Amino acid sequence: MNEQATNSYEMIYIIQPKLDEDGINGVNERVTQAIAGQNGQVVSTEVWGQRKLAYPINNHFLGYYILQNVQMPPGGVAEVERILRLNEDVIRFLVVRKDDEGGEE
Repeated sequence: MNEQATNSYEMIYIIQPKLDEDGINGVNERVTQAIAGQNGQVVSTEVWGQRKLAYPINNHFLGYYILQNVQMPPGGVAEVERILRLNEDVIRFLVVRKDDEGGEE
């Protein structure tokens, strides 16, 4: 088994709107460290900024969106998701494996 094989993932998470810029950067840094701790790397980060949520989440009507493209071994996804789940500043997240082949759907 080759444990060094990596997959491409797209990860989006929503941070509570009450945080200031330092708080948002702190959450982003913790997520990046968690990815690096699983032998992964962040390929790109897009900060979408504060947006209105489609429906209230934990009494929040706004959220701060961050999208990251990540290269990581498949076994590391569960640990990164666990860290996101335990972080009280993250109100929602989604990690999706990207299709590397680009085939027709």
